[in-house]
Amino acid sequence: MKLQEAGWHLSDLHPSTVVLSFIPKGNGKRGNQKGTNASSTAGENGINMIVSHRAAGIAFFCTIAVILIIQSFRLHAAPAIRHVGSQLSSKGSLDVLNTTLGFQKVFVINLPERTDRRDAMNLAAALTNLQITWAKGVPGTDVPDKVIPGEDWEKSILRGNKGSWRAHMNVLSTIIDQNLTSALILEDDADWDIRLKSQLQIFARAAQPFTQRTHQASTLTDPDKIINLPITSIPFPPNQASSSPYGNNWDVLWLGHCGTNFPTSTTLTTPPTNTSLLRVAIHDDPTVPSPQHLKAHPFALQDQLAELYPPHTRVVHPSSGTICTQTYAVSQQGARKLLWQFGVKEALTKGWDLGLGEWCDGLFFEQGRDPAPVCVTVQPPLFSHHFGKGAASDITAPGGGFVDKTKEMTPYVRWSVRLNTGRLVEGGEVRDQWPDE
Repeated sequence: MKLQEAGWHLSDLHPSTVVLSFIPKGNGKRGNQKGTNASSTAGENGINMIVSHRAAGIAFFCTIAVILIIQSFRLHAAPAIRHVGSQLSSKGSLDVLNTTLGFQKVFVINLPERTDRRDAMNLAAALTNLQITWAKGVPGTDVPDKVIPGEDWEKSILRGNKGSWRAHMNVLSTIIDQNLTSALILEDDADWDIRLKSQLQIFARAAQPFTQRTHQASTLTDPDKIINLPITSIPFPPNQASSSPYGNNWDVLWLGHCGTNFPTSTTLTTPPTNTSLLRVAIHDDPTVPSPQHLKAHPFALQDQLAELYPPHTRVVHPSSGTICTQTYAVSQQGARKLLWQFGVKEALTKGWDLGLGEWCDGLFFEQGRDPAPVCVTVQPPLFSHHFGKGAASDITAPGGGFVDKTKEMTPYVRWSVRLNTGRLVEGGEVRDQWPDE
């Protein structure tokens, strides 16, 4: 028997709400006045119930909307700071917004016993919608002498440096083994701004002159001339499925460091090209701290960037004298070159970051045989070392040992994920650790 024939009727109030009500079917013989009154009362009750459900539903959705608006305001309404990226990003760099920041994978190197750093990194990644792949750190005591390349390797090198070198070689080997087109490599004490994805959208555009073959000319009209270009003069990255948002001809993107230099004609060790002395300036970037805060640690000298450019300027340029490997990306071609140079060929004589810096500077370049390395960096860096309370490092003393061990801080990063973890988890307001004065 159909429901309608039995007196049941469906009332469709909303696509997601269905009310089933019963209305007695009467005929001339049974439909007396009493039955009519009862039916009327039941109908009124049904209508009241429907109205009540509808009002409750509206109230519920209004409450949810208010909560979402409040949470959004807390995250984005810090004084005097606006979100970056909307005006300078494009469809070509939308891949940067994915969970691996436009790379195929994001690796984080972590010693198994440092569960404290693993927990903190898991939270930071989750809060900024990043998908990370853990890479096992290597204690220096687990690196036997026989696996170190070269007979003249430095026997007195620190055990922490030996372990760090091997851990990075393992990640490079994994990138090659899995045939990844690119990957981002972080150390487990790295920190970044909550607005990282917007920052990287802009960086992807600024990097194009350095990372596209069409821009990399072999001659330079004036090898002593420093070229400054505003980012607004750089075309948007190509919107192609097979194209990396960062360009298709690069080895290393050094995104997190504790110091770098602007290349000059006197520091070049490879034949100059039209991008050797090029600098792409991102002016009025609200995520860049004021000049007085542009230093690698509280007792360091002020970065040269603060003297050469207006406040709140970020500059993308070829790597020169860059140190510390908080965060860097490698392409497949870059991973192969680096593993050959430092995992197989070159004797281990110094820390991994110093070796990488020299390689990017072209100190291993042999003209006529090797293509010059393409390493691009940015200052201030987009990732930085987070100095937790105690400022402990598993390799060497950070900041030369002069960091305030009673206070947490991250150089260069304004809306630090690490320092705002509790606020983000609990729904509090984001704090700017380097506010303008």
